[in-house]
Amino acid sequence: PGGCAAVLTKDDAAHFCGGVGKNKEVCMHIFTGVSASPGVVIGPVEQIDHGTTGLHRIVCDPFRERALYDVAVVLAKDELRRLSQRAKGPDADILLFQIALLEDESFTNEIGDYIAAGAGGAAAVERAEQIFARRLRDVDDEYIQERSVDVCDVCRRVVDILDGRPRRRLHLKRPSILVADRFFPSDLFSLDRRMILGLASNQDSTISHAAIMARSMGLPAVLQLGDGVAALAAGKRAILDANLEDGTGSLIVDPDGAHIAQADCKIALNRLHGSVADPVAAQPCLTRDGTAFRLLTMTNLYGTEDKALPLTAVGTGLLRTESVILNELSEQEQLNLLKEHLEAANGAMLAVRTCDSNADDEAPWTATVKDSLQNHRLLWPQIRALLQAAPCGDLRILFPMIAGAEDWDACLQEVTACRDELQSRGVEVDRLPPMGCIVDMPSAALLAGELIAHGAQILAIDIEDLARYTLGLVKDPAAAARRAASPAVQRLVKEVLRQAEGTGVRVYLCGITVASVDQMPAYLHLGVHHFAAEPAALLPLKKRLMQENLS
Repeated sequence: PGGCAAVLTKDDAAHFCGGVGKNKEVCMHIFTGVSASPGVVIGPVEQIDHGTTGLHRIVCDPFRERALYDVAVVLAKDELRRLSQRAKGPDADILLFQIALLEDESFTNEIGDYIAAGAGGAAAVERAEQIFARRLRDVDDEYIQERSVDVCDVCRRVVDILDGRPRRRLHLKRPSILVADRFFPSDLFSLDRRMILGLASNQDSTISHAAIMARSMGLPAVLQLGDGVAALAAGKRAILDANLEDGTGSLIVDPDGAHIAQADCKIALNRLHGSVADPVAAQPCLTRDGTAFRLLTMTNLYGTEDKALPLTAVGTGLLRTESVILNELSEQEQLNLLKEHLEAANGAMLAVRTCDSNADDEAPWTATVKDSLQNHRLLWPQIRALLQAAPCGDLRILFPMIAGAEDWDACLQEVTACRDELQSRGVEVDRLPPMGCIVDMPSAALLAGELIAHGAQILAIDIEDLARYTLGLVKDPAAAARRAASPAVQRLVKEVLRQAEGTGVRVYLCGITVASVDQMPAYLHLGVHHFAAEPAALLPLKKRLMQENLS
């Protein structure tokens, strides 16, 4: 891994040494690395370049430098919180870690002492980045070593703010293979994932964040290609082949016709036969005693990569829509995306969770539906888009952070107002789609009967969030996932099932990640038969539930 299999021409050698050949011809280069996620793709290459440090910084007096640093930290934390609202599971954990690092006393003191000694704020952050990242790299544990990239990521964000550089460095206008010396978590959070064909990295390992995300998104990824490969491939056409039998993969830059034909053949065979399927995926969803259960998927409004699932999952139990806020989508853009998802659903259920700009910030016990409702600029275009898309398929609307009947009634009033506005435009809304709420707070679980009495037709229990708010783990979603079946949370779920019994209201669990799969059999025994999980958790969850005996 890390080698180049091409024979370089004389002019190529001159190019690598800094010269440029006068009659330089296009030469194919084959770089080998480690396959982290299988697949074969052909496409243009776009490089994520983290840039260089500022070369012409003006250092002010220590008091002003410290003030500028403090402001940059506030802005960085705000950006990270906004990103966290579209992330779940391990992705959210990474962003929470980055926020915690910016609040860490030893980290802040390290920077403050260097500023007090006369250094600029950006230089002080870069120095702290080297110190703290080195500490993680020196730990004798590969996973912890990989977390050093999170330190580099958050420090680079603060430095970019101090240097006045934009934090979103790449805007993909066409589907592309992404290359980087090393991927930072925020590199992938900020991109439209529909535009990513695959990932290729000079340094990342198979347990890096880039590798984990590639596997969860079903994207081919080849890592450890060696220094300089990303820069060489940028702007060119390439084949990314992560299907080599010996666990290696390749990035072929400027491929010739023979290699393109070979890659096209591999792609065609993959489409014809599909990936190597686990035999469990084709089996019916039945426990050992024959009790049926149903699997749904979770995805994001920009998450078209999740439409191809590793097993037959009928319907989407949770479509998150924070991208509406992050990307400032217009009503028409939202409507177009919703129609795409409904078309892909092919008649199956699509449950859309309305945007919730503050629900995961700090300690939101009773916040923030009212704040969202007051900001009609955000919520109304989304509701109007949902009402217009509803006739195109089996669309359901879910409202998050509902504390009780009062919040629910307020949501219905907003829906009515949006329907009236559409009709005043001449857009007919014959009937409202089924609506319900996300049960993510204990109060919603305890008052489920009142919500049903006021018209809620669906109760989707976000098991991870319910565990977070019930067990006081708001800032520790990883711990909440591991304790999702604690007695207190089980009792709340049992209460929801009891109050919904005989009403015809659908109750199911959502928010299920890979980390919480082993907690789900407890709810199967309680009487839950519908589960909505992230794509990477669907097959493990199916295998786990099939082992249960409810007789």
